[in-house]
Amino acid sequence: MKIAHLVVQNVRVHSLKTLDLKSTTTLISGPNGCGKTSLIEALYIALRGRSFRGSDDAICSYGTDFYHINVQTDERNYRISYQNTNGSKRKQFIVDGKKYSRLPYKLKYPIVLFEPEDLRIISGSPARRRRFIDMLIQQYDPHYSRELSRYERALQQRNRALKQPDVTRDSLFSWNILLSQYGATIIEKRQVVLRKFNEVITDIYQQIAHNNDKIEMRYSLGESVSVQNLLRRYEENFEYDKITGATSVGPHRHDIHFLFNDRDAIDVASRGENRTIVLALKFIEAEHIERQSGRQPLILLDDVFGELDEGRQRALMEEFQAKQIVMTSTARISPQ
Repeated sequence: MKIAHLVVQNVRVHSLKTLDLKSTTTLISGPNGCGKTSLIEALYIALRGRSFRGSDDAICSYGTDFYHINVQTDERNYRISYQNTNGSKRKQFIVDGKKYSRLPYKLKYPIVLFEPEDLRIISGSPARRRRFIDMLIQQYDPHYSRELSRYERALQQRNRALKQPDVTRDSLFSWNILLSQYGATIIEKRQVVLRKFNEVITDIYQQIAHNNDKIEMRYSLGESVSVQNLLRRYEENFEYDKITGATSVGPHRHDIHFLFNDRDAIDVASRGENRTIVLALKFIEAEHIERQSGRQPLILLDDVFGELDEGRQRALMEEFQAKQIVMTSTARISPQ
């Protein structure tokens, strides 16, 4: 699917903006604050159903209480409207004339988003790394979002119960069961992705860096986990969790470690080496999504050229040249 046309109304700084997109590479240039990222965000909302950087009210232009987005592709027409009338919020998706309160999974289109903050995946928090893996899986697995949300709801209920002075092991049992069931599935799916990534990440890194360094991604929980094993961990940590008032084990606590020549990358890899690892991740992400979904993802590059040297810029464009790219930059550079 190729995106041909974008129209936004009251999207952040844009009262009204139209944009024609090329089937190859579209460059959106201009100074900081002119709304380049807002256009990337609008495409993401239309094709994924939500923003990657803010609430619907924050998206509305200052002093307004609604926004509209229209995206025309060679296959479908997406229209999104949001209205907040005296606190009554209404969001609607219209795809080829059919109305939805939420964008159905079957109508979502895969996107690889690359923004400057992604260059902090390795040095950032465990939550950032978990989010990278989870958002990747959601792009091709129709069940994963529901599994994550159900795990999160059960986690909130268990944590709420842990804060009660009369909490007992028995009162937590039903929540432990749910957390074990959904948690084991989440862990397994994350580990499958890491195994796939590890098959190719060293080769791709070496192609970019032109050296013989070795890269490995390792899940913080090394072994595979069954529902029974995870249930036992929740129960064994009852006393500690009761004292802290929070659940101390499970996929919400896990991390993805990056090894650089068998040592922790955060300790030994240079800034440039870390950025090359992240660049390799994005290349693998695009190919993995395409293999799993059967669809070529749209590539959104949000002002990352200013964070990459010329060699990495060239590698980025060469890798994605066969895909549709929409990119932003503060400089009027050539996208080719």
